[in-house]
Amino acid sequence: MTPGSDELKIRQALASEAQVLSALVLDAKAHWGYAAAAIDAWRDELRIRDVDLVARPAFVASLDGEVAGFYSLAPSAHAWELDNLWVAPRFMRRGVGRTLVDHALETAFRGGASSVTVDADPNAESFYLSCGAARCGEVPAPIAGQPDRVRPQLRFT
Repeated sequence: MTPGSDELKIRQALASEAQVLSALVLDAKAHWGYAAAAIDAWRDELRIRDVDLVARPAFVASLDGEVAGFYSLAPSAHAWELDNLWVAPRFMRRGVGRTLVDHALETAFRGGASSVTVDADPNAESFYLSCGAARCGEVPAPIAGQPDRVRPQLRFT
């Protein structure tokens, strides 16, 4: 956090925020320099749906009165999935992502998870590793110009 900024606040996501959170996801994904065609191809996959915000644990971080990021979890019997964790580009490198990871892990482990998995964007792998995740595999994810691109599979225990 920068000196003088409001405290980072985390609260339950609202179904009515689905459109705002979807726009945040697209902005955050574009931050990594992906071509507009790739972002367009992922648009439906990256869309946040109001029903998911209600059905799953989903939390929003706000800073300076604005939505700075959010996460959602997909619970299962043992290994929960951190299926979304996004930070608006203008709030990156201010501790928002790490605070969201900590909150997500606490939520999952309190909910009975023995581990939390992440199907990560390759650009986010080092962030998750610095938060304590371990790489447990990879999934081929080629895109135009990057035929060998993979998505790291990560796990927090």
